[in-house]
Order: sequence, then C-alpha cells, then structure tokens
Amino acid sequence: MTSTISVLPDHVANQIAAGEVVQRPASIVKELLENSIDAGATKITLAITGAGKTAIVVSDNGKGMNEADAELCFRRHATSKISSAADLFNLHTRGFRGEAMASIAAVAHVVLRTNTNEEGLGSQLKLEDGKVISRTPFPGPKGSIVEVKNLFYNVPARRKFLKNDRVELRHCIDEFHRVALVHNDIEWIFKSDEKLLFHLQAEPLRKRISAIFGRKFDERLVPIEERTELVQVKGFVLKPEFAKKKRGEQFFFVNGRFIKSPFLHNALREAFEEVLTAEHHPGYFLYLEVDPSALDVNIHPTKTEVKFEDERSIYAVLRSAARHAIGQFNVAPAIDFDSEISLSVPPMPQGHVPKAPQIKVNPHFNPFESTQPERPRVRTDQQRYERIQSEKMLNDTPEMGIPALQQELDEFWNESSRIEEGRAPALSKGQVLPWGKYALTVLGERMLFIDIAAARFRILFDQLWLKLQDATLASQQLLFPAEMEVSLSEKTLLEEHAQHFTVAGFDWRFAPDNKTLEITGVPMELTPDQAVPVLEKILENVSELEELATSELLKTLALGIAKNASRTALPKSAEELTTLRERLLSSTNPQFTPTGKKIIAELSQQDLVTLL
Repeated sequence: MTSTISVLPDHVANQIAAGEVVQRPASIVKELLENSIDAGATKITLAITGAGKTAIVVSDNGKGMNEADAELCFRRHATSKISSAADLFNLHTRGFRGEAMASIAAVAHVVLRTNTNEEGLGSQLKLEDGKVISRTPFPGPKGSIVEVKNLFYNVPARRKFLKNDRVELRHCIDEFHRVALVHNDIEWIFKSDEKLLFHLQAEPLRKRISAIFGRKFDERLVPIEERTELVQVKGFVLKPEFAKKKRGEQFFFVNGRFIKSPFLHNALREAFEEVLTAEHHPGYFLYLEVDPSALDVNIHPTKTEVKFEDERSIYAVLRSAARHAIGQFNVAPAIDFDSEISLSVPPMPQGHVPKAPQIKVNPHFNPFESTQPERPRVRTDQQRYERIQSEKMLNDTPEMGIPALQQELDEFWNESSRIEEGRAPALSKGQVLPWGKYALTVLGERMLFIDIAAARFRILFDQLWLKLQDATLASQQLLFPAEMEVSLSEKTLLEEHAQHFTVAGFDWRFAPDNKTLEITGVPMELTPDQAVPVLEKILENVSELEELATSELLKTLALGIAKNASRTALPKSAEELTTLRERLLSSTNPQFTPTGKKIIAELSQQDLVTLL
C-alpha cells in the first residue's frame, strides 16, 4: 500500500518555519539587534541597502562567539538563553527560542564574523540554504558582524509580496525605534544606502526620545512614575493637545521588550477621556517592570504579544498613574483644594435667632387652567404694528432707544408696501444675507443655511485639486523663512516627494544641522503663519498611508491647504456671499465638504409651517 504522507525535506521545512519569524527585512533587523543587545554590546551599528532587501549588516562590540557556538547558533532551537521550560518564566534576554538565525539563514545568504578575543583569531562562516558552505579565520575585533544578503532569493513568491523601498525602510526605522528607545545606555548608528540616519549616544531617556523624534518632543512630554508591588511604571505621556486621530507615538515596553497591547492602550484612553475626544489617541512612552514569573512572552514568534498573570490590576495601576501625571503637571484642569479663596458669606449678626424656612402653597392652583389668552399662530401686519407701537409707548424714555424703534417701524412699512397682500417678507431671488458664521439664501421654494467656512473649504479644495493636477499652483516667497523641526521619517518623505510639494507651492531648504527645515515659500492661499502647522499636519497624514500613490499625495496636499485657508478672510459682504453661493452651487458636491461634513441645511415652507 502506497503512503500519501511524506516527510518534507529539511530545507523546505526550514523555509516554511522561517515564515513565522522572517516576514520582511524589518524582522531581520529586530532579531539581529536583539542578539547584539543580549551579547552585552555597548555600541551597535546597523547598515541596510535597498531598504534591507539587498543587504542588512549589524555589527557590535559584544562578547562574540567561539567557532563551535558560531556554527551551532544556526541550528533550529539552539540557544544559550534557556535550558528548560521553566526558564520561560524567568527571562532576562530578548531572544530565547533559538529560531531567529536558523530562519534567516534559510531564506537569505548569511555571513557571520565573530571573535571573542581582541588578540586572537575569530571565525567567519558563510551559509546558503541554511547550510555552512565555508569556514575561515577572522582576524577582527571582539564582537560580531552579521551580513544578510539577498532576502528571499530562494522564495521568489515571498519576495514579490514585499512593499516598495519606502514602506520597507519605514518598517526598519520603526523596529530601530523600538529597540533604541528601551536601550538608551547603548550607542546606536543607523545607515541606509551609505547615508547616516541616526547616531545616538548613550543618554538619558528624555534626551533619547528627543534625539529620535526631534527637539520639539521635549516640551510635549509629561513624566509618569508609579511603583507598586505588582508593577513599576515609568516613562512619559504626551500632552493632550498633541494627540492624533491616527495611531502615532504609542510605545509599551515590558521588562525591556516592546509589546503591542490594545488592552493597556485602552487604559490610557480612559485616563485621557476627559481631555480628549473619542477619535483621538494619546501618545506615550511607557516602561513597565513586572516579575518575570507573572509574565508569559512565549505566545507568538515575534514576541510582541505578552500575557500578564493579573492584567486587570496592571490596567488599573496604569490608568491611575496616567491620570495622576496629567493632573500633577497641570495638563488637565483640576480643582485647587489648597486655594485660600473662600465664599463671601456674610456672618450672622450677634443675637440673631435663625428661623426655619416656610413653604407657601396656593390651594386654588390648577395646572390645567390657563390664565393666558391663546396667542394667534400667525400675526397680521396690523397686529405686528400694534405690538411695536405698544413697546414704543412702554419704553418712551430717552434711555430706551426710541430712534431704533422708529427705524424698525419705518423698515416694516417700507418692506410691507413692496410685498403682495397675504405673503410673508422674503429674500429676493439670488440674494444672500450674512448671519454670524452662516449665510441665508433662497433657492426656489427652499431657504438655505450655508456654513461659510465649510463652503469655502469645498470651493478651495476643488480649485486646488485641479491646479495640482495641472501643476499650475502659484507660490509666494516668504521674507523670513519659517523654521520647522523634522524627524527622520518626515525628512525622508519630503526628499522622496519633493516635486509634489513644490508643485503645491512649498519651497524649502534644510539647515546645516540637517534636522531643521527652513520653509521659504508657501501656497498663495496660506498666510506665512500657517506654513509650519499646515506642513506638519500634511506630513502626519501622509506618513499614515501605507502605499503612497501620486493621486493620494496630491489629494492630501489639497486637503491640508484648503482646510486651513478656508478659516481665514471669510466673506462678509452681500456681494462676496453671493459669489460664494454661486461657486458652491456649481462645485462637484455642494452638500458636503471633502471630509464629509455637511455644508447646507434646507428649510422648506412645509418645514416652516410645522415649526410654527
């Protein structure tokens, strides 16, 4: 009888297993950096080429490995981190499964150079398909150098599904952030295609955060610290005014390991619920220390998911600590119980005997009996005139404004003389009247209430969208450049899509420190004061896009410019409002703004009858 089940070859099994650990170049970056940390390195260098798809090189000054260990580390489930299952609940290292190096070697060309002694010779191993193909001495410094080239060269289907270089580079940068933020005592160097992206010295945590995300973050951070027998919480939360509608800077670290936890994130949401809207997410950099025996990190091969023994208590501690921080540093309004201001209640006179309050009841009160005559639902012209005349007589004093009443009477009779008998006063056809931030007009048998700012948003967006597609948007040069602090990811976006920002009317140059953006030109629709906040918001929205097509980028630019320009120099005169009305009604979608907000509210005659 022929068997239908067969054992897979080792190289096929390794390639399949590698898919759990190595999903993209960022996965390799994470594993190699964590290995260098576990080796006790104080200086780690990361260099990638082609967003990691071509080459990833990690070098460190750790303790290195001898020749035997260097070869063993590429065997599946070979590790120096644990020796028994009980060690899983007493972990003090980043890696422990013994799968990383074996998985990487199964899907890429790997070269390992390592040395345990500055004076002696180390080992150099070359691997292909997970097998060692050469062994040579290595006369290098103490530490290890790992080169990973041609990722997924033997699995073309996996390589085909990798994203473009910009997206993969962003994922590599994210992994670098997660490791560098928790190990601020290590010197880090990060290069991409021979360009230096980061050079981080060993420094305090607050400076490390500012060095990665920009100096502007220093003033946004609110320290948080709480110590209990169950958990120790320290780190920073961002001030509420810097919260984002999309997930931004949210970092949880447990025992030096980055984790993703929607459960703990909700604790921060609850702590900020009184100072943030429901659609905004708070930013934070929080470091939790928990007894390793009360923590299970062996849930997923990526080790970003953990299970707490008492997660509800940790939830409560975290929420309480965050609330205490935002209250202690006056981030949220609070009641000052130490204030010496007291209520000005007069003292009771000496000898005065207080009397109990008396309740008076009308025994003849009937709630169903009306004492007011029924008002007519519709006033005639004569009734309206009599009302105004009576108010004039009641207030017939120099202080009560008789000229204003007389003017109202004159305007009433002048208006009534021009209107047919039996018809109410109405706006003339096409006329637009201002009413605060709204405009009133008549279209057929309907009265329209137009949100002026929203209408301008729709009109400006349509105009900018057409001009951006035709590359005809004008720019105004600033007399004094506006300075803006940019992060590495923002700088990368600006450089990659410089031509699109230039078409939109933005001109800039980088300062010598390569971190400050000097904005020299802005679109004609914006004021110089709007240059920095508008560009910051555009970059924030662009960075959230996974795949950045040209049309999506141009749309984001048009939205950012139009939304801010629509709030300034609002039309006020009847002529300007009439022009606004005509442009709005001829736009692509006069009912809604590009973000979905309603622009026009309608009121028909039947609606008016119902209201009256």
